Amino acid sequence: MYVWGHSFEFDRNDNWSVIEEFSEMIGHRDDIWYATNIEIVDYNEAFDRLQMFADNEYIYNPSACSVWVAVNNKHIVEIPGGETVKL
Repeated sequence: MYVWGHSFEFDRNDNWSVIEEFSEMIGHRDDIWYATNIEIVDYNEAFDRLQMFADNEYIYNPSACSVWVAVNNKHIVEIPGGETVKL
C-alpha cells in the first residue's frame, strides 16, 4: 500500500478522523515498512541489480542494502548487500 496526500485536504473535507483512524491502525507495526519515496526508489534499484547465477540456485546482491526475495512463493529470503546467498 502506498499512501500520500496533503494535510489541507483533511481541513477542506473536514475528515481528519479518517486519517487519524488509519494511522492508529497501521502505526507502530513491525510488519510495515514506513518508507520515504526515495527509499522506495533506492530499494527498487537494488532489487533490479540482483544477479542470478545460471543454475538459479544462488543470487548475488551487488548493492549496499539488503533486498528480500520470495522463493517459489513460499519462503522470504534476505539477500544482504554485497553477499551471495543460496536459495
